[in-house]
Amino acid sequence: CQYKLKQYMISHKLDMPSRTYNIHVTHRRRILYTTSGHPARWNDKTLQLYDEYAKQMHHGKMFGGNFLFTLLEGDENSATEVMYAGPWEIVDNGYLDW
Repeated sequence: CQYKLKQYMISHKLDMPSRTYNIHVTHRRRILYTTSGHPARWNDKTLQLYDEYAKQMHHGKMFGGNFLFTLLEGDENSATEVMYAGPWEIVDNGYLDW
């Protein structure tokens, strides 16, 4: 049914049919991977379920499990270094009010 298909492709942000994508980039804007288009009603969490690149990162198949990095935590006066393991990813389509 055309009506249902149109409703499936409309998000709460746009009043026209649209698609949504996940794209993985480096901090230097180099594109690493992008998903195929999905319905606009799908939010960030749903898109992650169908993102093969994110799945490989999550299961440790991408960097060999030896990906370590440190971050400074705290405020300006009392920052401490904290060691983290594994890659991190920021996911935000701007569709959810977090």
